[in-house]
Amino acid sequence: MTTAITTQSASTLKRSAVKSRQFSGISLLKHRNSSAVSESTGASQASNTERFQASKNASPASPNALVLYLVQNQITLPIYLVAALTLVHFLLPFQHITSKFLYLSHRVEHSGLYVKGPDDAYFVFFWVVAFTCIRAFAMDYLYVPFARFHDISRKKALTRFAEQAWSCSYCCVFGSLGTYLMYKSPYWLNTDELWVGWPHRELQHMFKWYYLVQLAFWLQQIFVLNIEERRKDYRQMFTHHIVTCLLLIASYNYCFTRIGNVVLCLMDVVDVVLAAAKMLKYLGHQTLCDVMFGVFILTWIISRHVLYVKLMWSAMFDSHKLIGYQCFFEPLDDVVSVGDAMSSSGSNKTRMWLGEEQCFTEIMQFSFVSLLWVLQGIMLMWFYMIIKVAVRVLSGSGADDSRSDDEDEDGEATEELDDEKAELKKFDEAEAVAEDDADDEVTLVDSAEINS
Repeated sequence: MTTAITTQSASTLKRSAVKSRQFSGISLLKHRNSSAVSESTGASQASNTERFQASKNASPASPNALVLYLVQNQITLPIYLVAALTLVHFLLPFQHITSKFLYLSHRVEHSGLYVKGPDDAYFVFFWVVAFTCIRAFAMDYLYVPFARFHDISRKKALTRFAEQAWSCSYCCVFGSLGTYLMYKSPYWLNTDELWVGWPHRELQHMFKWYYLVQLAFWLQQIFVLNIEERRKDYRQMFTHHIVTCLLLIASYNYCFTRIGNVVLCLMDVVDVVLAAAKMLKYLGHQTLCDVMFGVFILTWIISRHVLYVKLMWSAMFDSHKLIGYQCFFEPLDDVVSVGDAMSSSGSNKTRMWLGEEQCFTEIMQFSFVSLLWVLQGIMLMWFYMIIKVAVRVLSGSGADDSRSDDEDEDGEATEELDDEKAELKKFDEAEAVAEDDADDEVTLVDSAEINS
């Protein structure tokens, strides 16, 4: 009798353990679902936070903890920095320093135009910080709510849509501005004017602002690429961003801003169409997406493999014919730094960081053309992937960017499957522990019976 009661007690304990396992599983599922529903304004921040979830247990000084902190504060930190800089600029006598961040430097007094100089680095840094805030704010408070309103619910789809919307918005604005500046220039549809009259040192206010802000944007893109979830084409994208920044810096440094303007416009027009096609895909307009994808392929070929190659040809063969391997000297004694102009010290003159002499050499030409070739090589790799997508479209599978976005469905499904496996593993471990505990209870009861 006692043994039967003991066996029944053990069975009861086991059933309780299984029920406890089931209840804990349901609780975990409910907790996961409620967490998914309670995602706050940053779908992008949420995905980034998950990427660095393991760093929560890391020390505050670890790199992962720092990255997680930067990801979670992409809006607040820049606002604090800009607010502090603005208050110092208007309330304290440090305008000779703070003005370098807020205004363009190195103005030529006699012409009212601008040249390059060391103080431009402050202005670029300010806009790197500003873009970090603007991008995160636009994604979290404009594009993600817009996507949710149009029934996009998956976390990765929300993030991808917001990223593409930001890219489309930026390229529309600065692509239009760059095209306007190019249209008003002497080198509109005339590649010879890219080199005639070199070095082109003096720039209009709007042109210099446009060029430095574009540099800041691409530098900020490197920051974004390394704090967000890495994708399949991370290496290509990282190389692309580095080469783009080097091209902008080199063209600005060596007074090749005209060719830099043309390259930026050729890049921006394609990015607008590509981003629009991806947005249509996420919104569920597959037919429009396929049509836009066709427009994208045509635009890509014309801009990046026809006009861009023509630009490279001009840089390789026309530049030294129209410029000549020689040095140019130009006095620059009346260049005013905005910081020096506002300083109470009375010193309002500054020297150029490269001096008054500008030389066009074979090494300079080779270095610049090499960067153009590297960029073309990356675009050829991407073009191969684009052709693969085009084949899928023609076969009726629909457009899906194989460069980075086709992991949206597959990647998310894989993550969900991994989560399910992890939870099942937890349940199995909990069941095993419960059964072991029940067996321990049976052993204890048997021992008590024997002792009695």
